[in-house]
Amino acid sequence: MLSPANKTRPCDYEMVVASILDPILVLSKSGVVDYANPAAEALLERSRALLEGRSALRVLDGSPWLVELIERAQVAPRTAVRGTGRIGGADGPQMSAVATTLHDRHGGAAGVVLVLHDAGRRSWMPNDKHSRERLDELNELVATVGHEINNPLSGIRGAAQILARKLTDRPDLADYGAMIVRQVDRIAELISKLMELESPPTSLEPVNVHRVLQDVVLLERSDADQRGVRVETEFDPSLPPVLGDPAQLGQVFLNLVKNAVAACPANRGIVRIVTRMEHSFYIDTKSGRVHYIAVEVSDNGPGLDPEQAERIFTPFYSGTEGGHGIGLSIARSIVTAHRGHIAVERSEAGGARFRVMLPVADVNEGSPS
Repeated sequence: MLSPANKTRPCDYEMVVASILDPILVLSKSGVVDYANPAAEALLERSRALLEGRSALRVLDGSPWLVELIERAQVAPRTAVRGTGRIGGADGPQMSAVATTLHDRHGGAAGVVLVLHDAGRRSWMPNDKHSRERLDELNELVATVGHEINNPLSGIRGAAQILARKLTDRPDLADYGAMIVRQVDRIAELISKLMELESPPTSLEPVNVHRVLQDVVLLERSDADQRGVRVETEFDPSLPPVLGDPAQLGQVFLNLVKNAVAACPANRGIVRIVTRMEHSFYIDTKSGRVHYIAVEVSDNGPGLDPEQAERIFTPFYSGTEGGHGIGLSIARSIVTAHRGHIAVERSEAGGARFRVMLPVADVNEGSPS
């Protein structure tokens, strides 16, 4: 169906469609998938062998709005039928789609071409610029306030220690001095963590993200074993390096994995760490095309309610008792400084899934890295 009339170059059209980063399905008049490009394979999580030759009803069984779109395009030749919805059910990615009639060389209807756009994932870049500006303002405020508070805190701590020493004969009062010291130390720790929000990566270099993740898994293995939580990894060995600071990225992923292990039910918890290339997203810059990889950390815990998901990256907001609510704010700050993106959604297991998108280190104009 995709071969051009010029038989000397039979694969050109298919190569063009295969290189498009938006998912594309070509369906016959009877609604059977004739072709699926690599982006469609990635979105639907099935190979071409499992997609081609199957009816759209089976392939898109969790997305009835797409089936309706295809049916409307079949009865409306030369019209682009558009729609928006989720892929694979209520928890799937939000997509927009265009279905158009495919014509043969005589002008007759030969099928339908369905093109999908991940508008949600594309939309974060303009907003991300605004987020960086807001973070810059927050960083300046944090730096000023942090330094101003630290100075009097040192004086309060010193005075409390002297007071406690002078009241050794009054243990009931000396305890108050010790309590003041403990509370001052707690405030100082919070300020120290908050000031980490203003710490951008010191140097960016090509980083093997799998090496960073392996170190994180090794660090967290003991806590996971104690809780009876199994940590599973699914790494794509073909991924290129990302551009980043290995120590800062390690801090991001250690925080995510620690949270995932803590959220899992004891003795039957599962944490999954998955890496893959983002086929449906790239950024065109003056120096070339920047592609992204995705790192997903998911658990089978209770998940997040809508309010928690909306506020989870807000400084000092914590969904756990005793938490400072700083870790994920720092993670977002680091990822944003890396020109990346972090988001949370519900996982297939019912828990939380955090997705971190990071730019690859290679920038090749007009071609994938």
